[in-house]
Amino acid sequence: MPATITEHPTPHQSNPARSKGSAADLIRTIGSVQAPAVGPWEIGSGQRFGLAAGRWRSKALNARVLSGTLIITDDLLGSSLDFTVLEPDTGCCVGFSARVARLLSVDSWQADGRTTATTGSRPVSLRLRYNGVFCERGRQPSLWLTVEANVNLPELEVAVGSRRAGRLKAAAELNLNPTSCWRSW
Repeated sequence: MPATITEHPTPHQSNPARSKGSAADLIRTIGSVQAPAVGPWEIGSGQRFGLAAGRWRSKALNARVLSGTLIITDDLLGSSLDFTVLEPDTGCCVGFSARVARLLSVDSWQADGRTTATTGSRPVSLRLRYNGVFCERGRQPSLWLTVEANVNLPELEVAVGSRRAGRLKAAAELNLNPTSCWRSW
């Protein structure tokens, strides 16, 4: 579930993300599909980032995002996502750094890169899904991004109840805010 509740327009009300004059600048159209505006989007700290072994008796870990940025490019290919999560029970910090390598569709992308933790750096492939730009009344707009991946993190295998260095499933519903140039909201 996303961290924010979106307001759906009624027939008498326009889309809240478009009701302010410059909010439409945060959404662009490629073909007939909406995509986020070019530029940097910040990932707010404290958002949940789930990690689990994906088996019956494994414990799910509720890691939290410390910081991060998504930088959207003109053609979406080459856009980059960099963020760091902390698993509070183990104190393990994991950095993710990836670039969009393939468009699965205009709103769904594959980003390839690396995870970095205490035991080293490993390759990772993230599946990213752009779910739109939304706005709650009185708040600045948020880009809703779904992140999914299978990651190899031996540092956390005991914490999730796995004894072999398997892949953990990572999943998050993140809200990203436009950077300082949009802070007039």
